[in-house]
Amino acid sequence: MRRFVLGIFVLIFSVWAGLKIARDPGLALFTYSNWSVEMPLWFALICLLGLMLVIYFVVRFFGEMDTSFYRWKNWLRWRRKNKAYSKTNRGLIELIEGHWRHAENYLLEGIAQSDAPLINYLALAKAAHERGAYDKRDTYLHQAHDLSPSADVAIGLTQAQLQFEQGQLEQALATLNHLRALAPLNGVALKLLQKLYVRLADWKGLLKLLPSLRKAKLLTSEKLDHLEMRVYQELLNSVGHKTEGIKALHEFWATMPRRQQRNPGLICSYAKQLLRYPEAANEVEDLINRALKKNWDSELVKVYGLLVTDNPRKQLSHAEKWLKMYANQAILLLTLGKLCMRCQLWGKARSYLEDSLKLEAIPETYVEYGKLFEHLGDMAAAVQNYRLVFQIDHLVKNTK
Repeated sequence: MRRFVLGIFVLIFSVWAGLKIARDPGLALFTYSNWSVEMPLWFALICLLGLMLVIYFVVRFFGEMDTSFYRWKNWLRWRRKNKAYSKTNRGLIELIEGHWRHAENYLLEGIAQSDAPLINYLALAKAAHERGAYDKRDTYLHQAHDLSPSADVAIGLTQAQLQFEQGQLEQALATLNHLRALAPLNGVALKLLQKLYVRLADWKGLLKLLPSLRKAKLLTSEKLDHLEMRVYQELLNSVGHKTEGIKALHEFWATMPRRQQRNPGLICSYAKQLLRYPEAANEVEDLINRALKKNWDSELVKVYGLLVTDNPRKQLSHAEKWLKMYANQAILLLTLGKLCMRCQLWGKARSYLEDSLKLEAIPETYVEYGKLFEHLGDMAAAVQNYRLVFQIDHLVKNTK
C-alpha cells in the first residue's frame, strides 16, 4: 500500500515537473576563462545528481575495498595464530604421550605466533629433560626467564622439579630456597622441598619447614603429626649415634616440645636409643612405666622386654600387674616370657610364650621359644621353632 501511494506521488510530481520544465526550461551558464557552457537548468540538475551518485559509488567502492583488505589481514593473522596454536597443542599432546623429540619439534614451531610462548619454553624444557638433553633444558629455561622475568616462580618450580628428577638435589635445594624467598607459602614449592629434605635425610631442615607446611595447610593434621613424629624419630636416631653419647640424647630430648615428649612413638624411639647405654636402664624403666600409665602402647611393652636391669624380678612383677588389665596382648605375654627366662623361671616362661603364640604367631616369639627349648636341651623342638620363623618370613614376603 505504501509503495502504491509513493508511486502515485512520484508520478504526479513527475507530471508537474515536466509541465513546469516545458513551460520554462530555464538556463544554466558555466564559464571558465574563455570557455562557456550553456544548458537547460533541468539538464544541469540531472548532471549534478548523476555526478553525486558517481562520487557516492566510488567512495563506497573504495571503502569496501579497505574493509576487505582489513578483513583479509585479520584472516591471515587468525590463520597464523590458529596454526601456531595447533602446533603448540600438538606438542603438548606429544609431551603427555611421552614422544619427547616430536613434542620438542612441534613446540618450537609454535613459539613464533603463540600468545603464551612461556608455556612452550617450559614444556620444551620438560621434553629436553626427559630425553636427557640437559644443556638444552637449561637453555630453554633461560629463554623462558628472558621472555618473562615476572614468571620467576613458575620457571623456578619447573627447574627445581626437573633438577630433583635428575638427582641434582643440592641444585634443586638452592632453587627452592630462592623460590621460598619469592613465595614463602607456595604449595608446590613446599611439597617439593619436603620430598627433597626426606631424600637428603636433612631432618633438621624438614623440622624448620614444618611450621610453613602447617600454615599452608597442605597436609591433614594427622599426616603432619605423623611427619613430625618421623622427623623427631630420625633426629633421635642420629643424635643417639653421636660421640657425645647419652649426654647428647638427654640434651636433645630436653629441647623437644612437651607434647612430643608425651608421644608414645617418640618415647619408644628415645627408650630404644637409651638401651645402648646400660647405665640408663633405670631411667628407661621409669620412663616406660610412666608412659604406660597414661597410654597403653605395645611397642613400649616390647622395649620393656629388651631392657636389662639389675633386678629382673622387679621388672617381671611390674609387668605381671599389666597382665590383669591386658591379658589378651600377645606382645605383653612375649615380654613376660622373656623376663621369666631372664629370671630363669623356665616353666613360667614356656607358659607365657605358648599363650602368646595362641593369640598371634609372632616370629620373635618363635625365636624366644626356640631359645627356651635350646636351653632345656630339646634341640629338635628348638630347630622346629627356628624353622617356623623362616616360614613365616617367607610367607610375609610372598604376600607383599
